[in-house]
Amino acid sequence: MTTLSTPRGRQALAVSIVFTTLATFITAIRIYTRTFLVKKMGADDYVILVSLAFSWVFFGLLVGEVFHGMGEHFAVIPRAIYKAQMIYFWASVPIYQTSLISTKMSILLQYKRVFSTPRMRLACWILIGFLGVYGTWTIVSAWANCVPLAKFWDSSVPGYCLDKKALWFSNSAIHIITDIIILLYPMPVLKSLQLPRKQKFALMAVFALGGFVLITSVLRLQSLLVISNSRDPTYDNVGAAAWSAVECNVAIICACLPGTRAFLSQLLPHIFSTNSNGYRSRTTRPTRTGRSALTGNGNTQVLASVIGGRDHGYDNDLEALSPSGSSFNSTSKEPHSTFTGIKVTNTVTQQSTSHTKISLHDDKESAKELV
Repeated sequence: MTTLSTPRGRQALAVSIVFTTLATFITAIRIYTRTFLVKKMGADDYVILVSLAFSWVFFGLLVGEVFHGMGEHFAVIPRAIYKAQMIYFWASVPIYQTSLISTKMSILLQYKRVFSTPRMRLACWILIGFLGVYGTWTIVSAWANCVPLAKFWDSSVPGYCLDKKALWFSNSAIHIITDIIILLYPMPVLKSLQLPRKQKFALMAVFALGGFVLITSVLRLQSLLVISNSRDPTYDNVGAAAWSAVECNVAIICACLPGTRAFLSQLLPHIFSTNSNGYRSRTTRPTRTGRSALTGNGNTQVLASVIGGRDHGYDNDLEALSPSGSSFNSTSKEPHSTFTGIKVTNTVTQQSTSHTKISLHDDKESAKELV
């Protein structure tokens, strides 16, 4: 007996197919970008592959649930079929948790790579450590939800089970809290960057993509409430299963989208490219006249300009990003050939009445490249 042809069975399976396929496609673009365009794979890229692998395992277990009665009423499902469905369900919970925790760790590793300040990196390590401890608890408590394990799919077996409602809702609450922290974490740094307003808002919007994960986490709560109070779990589990698939795959998509900018810059250069024609160049020339103890009367001219950097589409990392928005280079007066983003140049020239010209050229380069 299967329910693959029933509307509820098809609904859960179709939702999972769409989002798992989309997550795989976006991840493939990210890995292609990082491997062949940026030519620099990071720990966050490898971790997101782990997350995607567990998402596919979750999809496979969902197929097993659908083929063994999910979506049908409990009263009409044979006992053997019900037991098989519950085994698939029991196995899917820790797999879902592993995928979601891995995605969050990938995002934090990405933050650690692009934010250069020690305090920001320390905060990343603290959050990664917390997720490691919390993730271990969620996985262990899901696998060993009942003692003995068989009591999970056979209530007649003597033993003890954790309160599923309390466990599921406490885990969901922590996921929502960590989603909020990860969403807000980079915003103060991004807000303080010395960038044109439009580019700054665009950069903040990219990092705010994690808000979609938060939305799906909140929406999933309703389906958890239904299944936790249900007396017909095989029928009511469809919503929770579908939302779980959506949540873990949307998290993967949001984590991967920022890493596809270099690819999109080549595909749609007029929209996503950040070459010099895409920025405004502004120059200020304040002039001050005064007397110097060394040169006498003279004029001091300060020239400051902000121009767009060259975008070859090969690197899309926010490397060494700091709240000050700049990375000082004391040995080179010319931008590197692969520089992308914003170049800030300050030139101070002082000319005295004795026709002595002192020139100080201070180049400050800041690579603010989309991850």
